[in-house]
Amino acid sequence: MESLCSEVLTSAGIPAMFTDATGWPVWKMPGHVLMNSGKMASLQALGDILIPCAPTNLVISIKSEVARERLLYSANSIEGVGFGFFKEPEEFWTSSRMSLYKRMGFSAIYMPDATHAAVMNRVLATGDERHAVNINGTDLYRPLSVFGDDMNRVVGRSSALL
Repeated sequence: MESLCSEVLTSAGIPAMFTDATGWPVWKMPGHVLMNSGKMASLQALGDILIPCAPTNLVISIKSEVARERLLYSANSIEGVGFGFFKEPEEFWTSSRMSLYKRMGFSAIYMPDATHAAVMNRVLATGDERHAVNINGTDLYRPLSVFGDDMNRVVGRSSALL
């Protein structure tokens, strides 16, 4: 799953950074770091992919098809992004779950377009749309189809292309 997310980022213009002979990433902006390899593996508990940007770095936590508590607690109260092929919309649509995601530091959670539509249909039907926003007042839940463009926009505002 990390490789797939990395490919999406690379396709969006945010290439993976290579590691040098000592195992540390060779920093390049814009770029992303796989946190499960080289010297970055010691930081794996923080997430799976790091995108350096200002004012804070962005950490992506990648899960496969179910979120459960693994996604909830993977953000470690730092600004994080969830990414997965989540297929159980009921994991996302309660107001308490949305509040927990925000409290744990998620600024966005990306899911398949069909799952996103099911979640948002339920959120709107129950009148809970005020909970489905992040701390910045923008959508907490987003379809995977906009992930690359969103990440490119965040990096584009915070890195200088020379």
